[in-house]
Amino acid sequence: MTASLTTITRAAPEPAHSEPALSKPPLDSRTAISILLAAVLALTAIRLGLAGAIGLVDDEAYYRIWSLGFSLSYLDHPPMVAWIIGAGRALAGDTYLGIRLLAPLIVAAGAAILWRTAYLLYGPEIARRAVWIMLAMPLLAVGGIIVTPDLPSVLTAGLVVWALAELDRSQNAKWWLAIGLFAGLGFLSKYTNLFLGGTILVWLVAGPDNRKWFRAPELWIGGIIAAAVASPVFIWNAQHGWASFTKQFGRVGHSGSGGLNYLLEFVGAFLALASPVIAVLAIWGLVRVTRSAVVSRGRSRPDVLLAAAVLPMLVYFTAHALHDRVQGNWPAPLYPSLAICGALALDAVSPKWRRTTFLSALGLGLVMTAGIYAHALHPLVAVAKDPTEQMRGWPAFADAIEAKRRETGAGWVATSSYATTGQMAMGLRGRSEVAQLDQRIRYEFLPPLPASVLAKPALYVELERRLDLPLMREKFRKIEPLGTLTRNNGSPNGATYVVYLLSDPPAPPL
Repeated sequence: MTASLTTITRAAPEPAHSEPALSKPPLDSRTAISILLAAVLALTAIRLGLAGAIGLVDDEAYYRIWSLGFSLSYLDHPPMVAWIIGAGRALAGDTYLGIRLLAPLIVAAGAAILWRTAYLLYGPEIARRAVWIMLAMPLLAVGGIIVTPDLPSVLTAGLVVWALAELDRSQNAKWWLAIGLFAGLGFLSKYTNLFLGGTILVWLVAGPDNRKWFRAPELWIGGIIAAAVASPVFIWNAQHGWASFTKQFGRVGHSGSGGLNYLLEFVGAFLALASPVIAVLAIWGLVRVTRSAVVSRGRSRPDVLLAAAVLPMLVYFTAHALHDRVQGNWPAPLYPSLAICGALALDAVSPKWRRTTFLSALGLGLVMTAGIYAHALHPLVAVAKDPTEQMRGWPAFADAIEAKRRETGAGWVATSSYATTGQMAMGLRGRSEVAQLDQRIRYEFLPPLPASVLAKPALYVELERRLDLPLMREKFRKIEPLGTLTRNNGSPNGATYVVYLLSDPPAPPL
């Protein structure tokens, strides 16, 4: 990183990249920024439209339940996603658009933060390229509609890197207070953001000029701010036997035997979710940035910060993939920094092919994104384990379940998975109570169902493959199968759900 733009040119040795123009004369700065801003606004409008047009995925429906009652944290994740959904519902109602309202806006804000960060490190041309690349990354494009913990996780990771860039540029120690705030908010978003601590530490240690900050009281005050902001998660875990930490961090010690399969899956997911050309450029740029940081012995300050923003989390996930699966969305907080790496890699491309490479990267990424959006609206091809099937058919299915509940005289709907619970709660809102029979820690923040409701029979509804007869027998003496119902999820056969009428519980069922 650099304290001023002129410092970049004085670094010794120079970074492995400069700021050359593309092979044709570039647009003037104001026009280029106007076009980029128009693209951001247009994509934001498209995403807002899609947010209200397509159904929720299972996780979103589950997180909506979190927003129905306040809690310091939750079993699966910290509370930020619930707060985001709650704010959207307060502004736009308990609808698909209300639940997702802030997602497109947060991603647009992330683009502005990325531009400022890249500008501070490498100048306006790299900043513009980086934002274009970010806009073309399919994973972040999906994250601009779907509300999951990755949404605030990516935002707060970008805020930490930006604040570090501002710190190094200005040498104003007060930026440590902002860094502490953003790091704490990151921990309130997703546990993955603990790696931001690794970013900060690597940046402090790897840059000779950065070590002076260990003597600055503002750094330690920033640490106190981070801990205070993150404290709700620790308080909740202490009150619940450290259940969330055990659930999430238990993956760290898991030992699998996938050989190279998980690693190849990890690489393949990155190629798909970043888009192939962007992924190659990003890794190429990261290698160049890391080499420059090492060869300069930490004096190539922009490169030190950018490498520190990526390597701690990337190294961990690579090691994790040697023995267990890394879900494709887990590295999402790295994507904005990798967009800067991709922008820098273009400097190493021959001027003859630079513009073509850049436009090919953007074109392929945007085409892939358009395909994903179109497929979410209406299935284009049959895909095994299609995640978009979760979005389809719920209103009609919920109507059928409500009709069956009234027909049988059941007082409430029971399930045995968080996915079905979330989707049925959304589909039946205002008409029927829905409760999962097990794992009640997931819902302990909600008011209990009235005794008058629990006294009536329950209509059990669950995806056929998730049927849990032992659980039903544990909770109820009388179990009456009522057949199956099919949700039209866009696949040839639909999704089949079993339906049972449950009554005569030996004890309170919840």
